[in-house]
Amino acid sequence: MDPTAGQGPLGGVEHADVLMADGLVTAVGRGLPTPPGTQVIDAAGKLVMPGFVDVHTHLWQSSMRGGCADRDLFGWLAACNRTTFSRITPADMYRFVRLGALDSVQSGVTTLVDWVDALPYDTTVQYVRALTDTRVRFAYAMFQDERGTPLIARTKRELIDPLPLASAQVATHAARPLQGLNRLHWEIARDLGVMLNSHVLERGEQHADDPVRVLTDIGALGPRLLMNHAVHLTDDELAAVAAHDVRVAHCPLSNMRLASGIMRLPDLARRGVKVGLGQDGGTNDTSDVFALMKAAIGLQRARALDPAVFPQVHDVLRIATIGGAEAIGMADRIGSLAPGKCADVIVIDPAALNFAPRFDWVNQVVFNGRPENVHAVFVGGRPLKLGGRLVGVEPDRVVREAEAAAARLRATT
Repeated sequence: MDPTAGQGPLGGVEHADVLMADGLVTAVGRGLPTPPGTQVIDAAGKLVMPGFVDVHTHLWQSSMRGGCADRDLFGWLAACNRTTFSRITPADMYRFVRLGALDSVQSGVTTLVDWVDALPYDTTVQYVRALTDTRVRFAYAMFQDERGTPLIARTKRELIDPLPLASAQVATHAARPLQGLNRLHWEIARDLGVMLNSHVLERGEQHADDPVRVLTDIGALGPRLLMNHAVHLTDDELAAVAAHDVRVAHCPLSNMRLASGIMRLPDLARRGVKVGLGQDGGTNDTSDVFALMKAAIGLQRARALDPAVFPQVHDVLRIATIGGAEAIGMADRIGSLAPGKCADVIVIDPAALNFAPRFDWVNQVVFNGRPENVHAVFVGGRPLKLGGRLVGVEPDRVVREAEAAAARLRATT
């Protein structure tokens, strides 16, 4: 994902080696010497690339996959989201989050941003433990109402800061009726030195809440603000986002599922806005970054009736990796195979019925790829998936425990 290091817009290098040590990429190139004691993994004929970055998800929503399939955003929130979240016990929250996180990892996600609504501290402990046990790199974006805001700093201090793969964000819902709480969230984010993470204009009706102006009024517009969805930005709002280097999460599959609309991605790109891809949890139903990339391309082509519209294949592959890293302020650590960056690496096997034969591997990653083509996943140089199988995980057991948790949840309805 660095055009200065190889060929083409993505910096491809054929027949290259990737050397990882102490959790970092230490060298990339042809014919690298093998230091004594190095474990060698033969990836001949396979594609090695940085792991995917999911900049917006809600992993707990694996608890209601397929639910409320005939509802728009507001109907889904009322009938599925709000009726489910508050009834999940701490122990079962662990099971749902672990299921969602492992599904993301097996799809090639090595970093994710999880937007989490207000939880009591004991449930937060289990949520973070589920992410930690999955060994994925994650940013935990915490929402709390005014009374619960002291838990944000406590969670960061006690649960997030001790974890080498974890970082914190502060989550909010930008809206005029919540402006006081939005301001408080922004003040906490500044005090903690982290990003503010807000849902913005997923539906056109949300213009009544004036979210972009609210974020402007509280002083949050800038590179430490991540806007999720941003489907219905006006021309003036889009210009303000670009002028202040605000970051944006694009969730095309969720926006399709909930009939929310199509982001103005080409307009954002023309203005240089940093955009990453987001799964958006339950309304993506399953974790498939390849489907997410195809949707990001297909939606714009369907609307523009033009196959040359942004994003092209190399654009969307960049957005899914280094672009996502840029959007969450982590491009100095993740998103490309560069010496000194974290060894977050995936290996894709194209020798499969859905992928072969070779025509153009870059195009085929996006248009032909599926999670089962992800042969290996490394986070910080540690293998989470090898030979197409999750390492140290019993998938059947994870599924059984999630099914049992879902049965208990439905029994309380």
